[in-house]
Amino acid sequence: MNSSRITPYVLLLALVVLVFAACSEKPKEVPLTGRYYAGILLGKPYSIDVVGDSTDYRASLDSILAIYESLFNAQDPNSIISKINAHADAKSVFTFEDSTRVFGLLYDGIRDLHRYTMQYYDPTTAPLKRAWLLTKSRGELEPNIDSLYEFIGFERSAKGDVLIDLNELTTDGYRYEKSEIRKTDPRVELDFSTVAAATALDAIGAFLTEMGVGQFRISFGRSVISGGSSMVDTLQIVPMGIGYDTADQYIRLTAGAYAVRTAHDKLGMIDPTYGYPVSNEMVLVAIAAPSLVEAEVFSEAFMIMGLDRASDYYTKNEDSKIQSFMLYEKDEQLQSASTEGFDRIMLQNDSLPQR
Repeated sequence: MNSSRITPYVLLLALVVLVFAACSEKPKEVPLTGRYYAGILLGKPYSIDVVGDSTDYRASLDSILAIYESLFNAQDPNSIISKINAHADAKSVFTFEDSTRVFGLLYDGIRDLHRYTMQYYDPTTAPLKRAWLLTKSRGELEPNIDSLYEFIGFERSAKGDVLIDLNELTTDGYRYEKSEIRKTDPRVELDFSTVAAATALDAIGAFLTEMGVGQFRISFGRSVISGGSSMVDTLQIVPMGIGYDTADQYIRLTAGAYAVRTAHDKLGMIDPTYGYPVSNEMVLVAIAAPSLVEAEVFSEAFMIMGLDRASDYYTKNEDSKIQSFMLYEKDEQLQSASTEGFDRIMLQNDSLPQR
């Protein structure tokens, strides 16, 4: 990773503008066709800009999102994830039908992400977060971490116990029949909302690509998925979220996804390795990755683990496609560290297109 002081931090390759010879007569401008979609996904607003295709894909998009809402909306008592969390009998399994196989695939993907992030991304920490909020509201020092840790841990608890397990049962002909979740402790809770929302939007991006739309941009809070050609240049310009005014920095995201976590987000994070709120040198973590799932998970994990362990990740994963930019405090100075791949997509202010 590259490190530098933030003031001034000269990052960025200047854009190379290629000027091609054209006919002396300026061609007539043809208005671009397109569509705009907006809605709510797992309690958070999203928007989708489509350029070069005026087809109304709303029904298809809604059908994709409905799958993830029915499975992973923790605020809906009828969702599968809510029913799993409510299942209180450790001696029996919770059985459900996953005809789309989405739940099983996402479960396996989260298990892999849990490992890739050295367990810093853990979807079982909701009880810890609630306990800390309650403790602070009472003016107490801290909750009973040891007792909470008995049922925290996606693969294993701090004591090494397997807390939750998913099995997909098939018939003799290897045809899917049903899914079973076993909780060895009824207090175990799963929160897949971050990965589920990102996976749903990645699926929409894949759908739009398959439909051959000219260009699209999916926005979900400060997170973005970009795809297609460069029909509208400004759709590829993404604010990094360093500042919320003209002091912000920008990247050019031609394809892939972007997510960012700030010190404000860190206030609601828990370090799953020892159960306490995150307290480290990190100020901002920005991630550009092939998928929104990776961008969301690694921006959160790097913010929790801190600079040294984030650097260790790259040492152990030299071919990683996770590109990052991090701001951190050292010796009362704000400094930055970034990967070469992230440096290449950052823009200088004088290279930004006129809006």
